[in-house]
Amino acid sequence: MDLTCPKCKSEDTQKLTMGLDNTLFGKIMRFGAVYVYNIWIPVASVFFGIAFGIVFGLFNGYLGFFAFAGTLVAGFFARKWVKAKTRSKFADLSDNMKQNGFQCKRCEHRFIPVEHLPAGRAQVASA
Repeated sequence: MDLTCPKCKSEDTQKLTMGLDNTLFGKIMRFGAVYVYNIWIPVASVFFGIAFGIVFGLFNGYLGFFAFAGTLVAGFFARKWVKAKTRSKFADLSDNMKQNGFQCKRCEHRFIPVEHLPAGRAQVASA
């Protein structure tokens, strides 16, 4: 089986299942990130929204409402940003690529060797 990279012709390739975040440390980090962006960011947004709403509401009721709403919106976008940053770089890959794919350690090109392609496809698939 030819496992050289079709892009740079390097022989230093690695099976994608070895590079995925399947280690215990990777699972713990992913759990911690999910815990932060699903629980702590919304709780902090509501807490600070109420606090800012009360403080600014002492001056003007509309200003307090806008401070509360603005803090909630900022918390929503902060959660969205953290969720995007903690997403695995392998999350969008197909199942065939995850199971049979290889990655070049030199140029990070992902490919499936010809032997693992479905019948009828003669060329190397790339991601």
